[in-house]
Amino acid sequence: ALAILSIALTAIIKATSQNIRDTTYIQNKMLAHYVALDVMNTARAGLIDLPKTGEQVENETTMLNNDWRWQLKMLSTRMKSVKEIDVIVFDKHDAKLANLTSYIYAPKLR
Repeated sequence: ALAILSIALTAIIKATSQNIRDTTYIQNKMLAHYVALDVMNTARAGLIDLPKTGEQVENETTMLNNDWRWQLKMLSTRMKSVKEIDVIVFDKHDAKLANLTSYIYAPKLR
């Protein structure tokens, strides 16, 4: 009876710890997505100096007591007046957690 109980408790503990890891990962991905949205909206509002086409800007943001490193890349499109903006967010271990792409009408950007 003790052997069966110990096997059952081991399985329950393992499932619970996996659930906690998965929940933490999903929470971090959600926060990284919020960071990407914030960076994208700040760039679209003109509060970040946009880089030249083909270049990128890197910076860090603190949100909910976590530090997030992000990259903003400016890419060209078929239309010269429309630019593609890619934002990639990394956690403190440099793991890529979020990637957001948008477009901006920027006739004066190179």
